Amino acid sequence: MKLICFKKDLKEAVSICDKISGKNLNLPILSNILLDANGKDFKLISTNLELGVEIIIPAKIENKGKIIIPVSIFNSFLSNISENNQINLEVQNNNLIISTNNNSTFIKSQPFDDFPNLPKLKSDNKFSIPIIDFISGLKTVFYACSLSIIKPEISSVYLYSNKTNMLTFAATDSFRLAEKKLNYFFPELGQILIPFKTVVEIIRIFEGKEGRIDVLFNKNQINIIKENIIFISRLTDGVFPDYNQIIPKKFTTDVVINKDFFINSLKISGVFSGKLNELNVAVNPEDSFFVIKTSNNELGENISKIPAKITGESVKITFNYKYIYDCLSNINSEEIILRFSGEGKPLLITGAQDNTFQYLVMPMSV
Repeated sequence: MKLICFKKDLKEAVSICDKISGKNLNLPILSNILLDANGKDFKLISTNLELGVEIIIPAKIENKGKIIIPVSIFNSFLSNISENNQINLEVQNNNLIISTNNNSTFIKSQPFDDFPNLPKLKSDNKFSIPIIDFISGLKTVFYACSLSIIKPEISSVYLYSNKTNMLTFAATDSFRLAEKKLNYFFPELGQILIPFKTVVEIIRIFEGKEGRIDVLFNKNQINIIKENIIFISRLTDGVFPDYNQIIPKKFTTDVVINKDFFINSLKISGVFSGKLNELNVAVNPEDSFFVIKTSNNELGENISKIPAKITGESVKITFNYKYIYDCLSNINSEEIILRFSGEGKPLLITGAQDNTFQYLVMPMSV
């Protein structure tokens, strides 16, 4: 193998592959990257068996060939050389020779035998969507996933398209639920569960890129394709909770407040919250303020009064302030609506000018 490519393209691709590669001591082959110059394309491939990626970058290929080398070593080398122009790659005596104008090194190769093939899908189940919308849907809900793997179905983002002609993203950890709807209808999608770790990598790899992605899937796997990138992941095998039955249909109290004012007040309240992040909420329709209170025996106390439009009944209730804070930046609205169903019952948060997102928070028992 002998070729010339640009450092910028190579470094970006190797950095992605390094994050995807496996760190399993029982399968050391997964800590490597496959460089494959097949005469037409220069491919870089890595996998940890759960996730995999293939990236094609521009290169002038003089001789075909392929080699497997430790990806972390390769990535560290590329991150520390100062040249930003061309890099020469050549295989000699089972070593990868890397040379620039001011630098020359070699990295020892690893055997090919155990390096796994990427299981690319050839599926009729696929849809195309703008990258910005797909990433937005994932980012709007994924923080609500459970971080525990005991119940993998809730350590995943639930993606489905139904008769409402909407593409829906949902996530829950059983303490809160986030749902985002986009105006797309993909009848072939049905229902899939994308693992949390997969969602993190999708966002990291594709956020900021322009154009569209193709999403291929079956019951076990998803492929996301964007021109020179093929991203592969297993899907979660399980059934997402039927969350519609826990979303309140009737409300006793509605509070409309300025989102930015609320965010700033929560930041202050967070300084004085207790070990469980308790936030005491008091709503009185006779007042024009939404009152939140936090206290800490060691630090002190904070009471914030937020101007609000209040209708309905009085309510006093306690929530985890972080659960409320997490959702607010994802609401595309200057004002938000806090909808209460009574003491001891969930809070529903929506945007006053955005009906595509809703967020449910369970109260705390204190």
